[in-house]
Amino acid sequence: MLKNYPPLVLLPLILLGVNTNLLFSQSFVDINAGLTGLSNGSAMWGDYDNDKDPDILITGITSGNVAMTKIYNNDAGIFTDINAGLPGLNNGDATWGDYDNDGDLDILMTGINADQKTFLYKNNEGSFEMVSVNLGYFDAYSFCCWGDYDNDGDLDAFITGNWNSSLFRNDGDDNFIATDDTFVMMNSGRAVFTDMDKDGDLDLLFTGDTGGGMKIYYYGNDHGVFTEQQIMIQGLSAGSIETGDYDNDGDPDILMMGYNDYLEPHADIFRNDGDLNFTPIYAGLAPVTLGKASWGDVDNDGDLDCAVTGKLSGCGVFVSEVYENIGNDYFNGINAGLADAEYSYLAWGDYDNDSDLDLVLSGANYSGTHFTKIYRNDMGLPNFLPEAPQNLTVDFTGDEVIFSWDPAFDQQTPADGLSYNLRLGTEPEGCSNLSPMAHLSDGYRLLATPGNTTQTNWWRIKGLEEGMTYFWSVQAIDPAFGASAFSDEMSFTVVYTGIEHKNNQTGIIQISPNPAKDFFQIDLFDNIPATINICNSSGEKVSEQLCTSANNNIDIRGFKPGIYIININGLNHTFSQKLLVR
Repeated sequence: MLKNYPPLVLLPLILLGVNTNLLFSQSFVDINAGLTGLSNGSAMWGDYDNDKDPDILITGITSGNVAMTKIYNNDAGIFTDINAGLPGLNNGDATWGDYDNDGDLDILMTGINADQKTFLYKNNEGSFEMVSVNLGYFDAYSFCCWGDYDNDGDLDAFITGNWNSSLFRNDGDDNFIATDDTFVMMNSGRAVFTDMDKDGDLDLLFTGDTGGGMKIYYYGNDHGVFTEQQIMIQGLSAGSIETGDYDNDGDPDILMMGYNDYLEPHADIFRNDGDLNFTPIYAGLAPVTLGKASWGDVDNDGDLDCAVTGKLSGCGVFVSEVYENIGNDYFNGINAGLADAEYSYLAWGDYDNDSDLDLVLSGANYSGTHFTKIYRNDMGLPNFLPEAPQNLTVDFTGDEVIFSWDPAFDQQTPADGLSYNLRLGTEPEGCSNLSPMAHLSDGYRLLATPGNTTQTNWWRIKGLEEGMTYFWSVQAIDPAFGASAFSDEMSFTVVYTGIEHKNNQTGIIQISPNPAKDFFQIDLFDNIPATINICNSSGEKVSEQLCTSANNNIDIRGFKPGIYIININGLNHTFSQKLLVR
């Protein structure tokens, strides 16, 4: 991966960038990889054998209607079926994830299959062993995704299909327990975990057919408890949903495709304007369904582009296209030359390790022939990897450890556009408590995805053993899923304070919001005048001011992210509270 170029090399690249037609001419090339042709399924890159090149997990049916699930090993661009012995899936989904925190990728699978079950496979040095666990059966058009919703450091599973959805909590030792959480009943539903409110835990977006229309719901996560709220935009079904910060403003936007209420195909981008307000930007994407839309920085310019595949309205009209993010909410199709398809799927991944995103595409073409193709990205522009995050700190509150670090620097992407990936273990360079799904030696990612803390440069982990010493580090990830090296490893011994990290509930003095960025509010009620001292986690005073009004807006724009102690000496009370600055 390319990181540093002298100015004389950069100049022609900058001049070339003026003419996008030059960049995109013959930019995606079918490498004729010889993969089994499949449709009605899924595809995902993942370095399952830890040899630092991405392999392929693919599911679906052949042109002869035979359901298959295959893993292709990537050996310097030559792809070989490893005959993994996985059950075939039709109209389903399979996804990589290190659920047991042992440093390699395992597999979760759902869809129509002869055994009528959902499968979990453990990676045992490159071989896959079925785990005996009851994850139910979700039948046709089902979908699954991983996410550590309860912040205990291991991956939990959300699975949906056939008017049924369940969240399974990972309790360790291959045990998954269905939670009591209830979700809107949907068919052809799709979901994604993301920290929408940037409070240090994963929320859930869920869209699909409710039987009363296509709707999208937000499940806000408050320390493992979900609260349901419908988002006032058009939901879609029989397609896909992903979040990504296409405008690099620090919050996740939505890319979604599928059928609307009138069974019309749509592919839409919704800009996140805060407080669950999303604005359609009318990006000009081809309106498709029965396919996939996915974010990825295809031209290495530091912002998210996207690709879509699927069926247009009308009979027998398909499309597969890559769209460049021009800026100002505009996306431009680049005539990538991809095979048009329906019942299709695509996924980004750098199979040849040349620092740009290639594409795997599967589906059915106009003649009904099912195919799986790998397209090499030949744009030739370098990706400058982000620098490792600095100034790592830990703090303890209640039964949680709070990790924080400074935003990282990247030559192409603003700091707000980066995501972060945390690693935690009980041994040096270990990940037994939180897997980053990356090589610890150089940060090479096993997956082409954002990091496990999303765009939040702090995170919370609960339930760590008091008195135990832990080792941790963090890396930054750019929109092309290129990763920095991990930061220098830090260690700490758990000493819980028993102090809850939340706003004062007594009505004496209140501080909000917490966490805060740029400003926070102190409501002193009748405790004025009051002296406000702010100390950093080392006990050094960084600010002092006298407040003579009940409501005070405190400026913290110059503060580094981390834990601070707010000490208030008021007329009637002395009060202290921790504040997390993002």
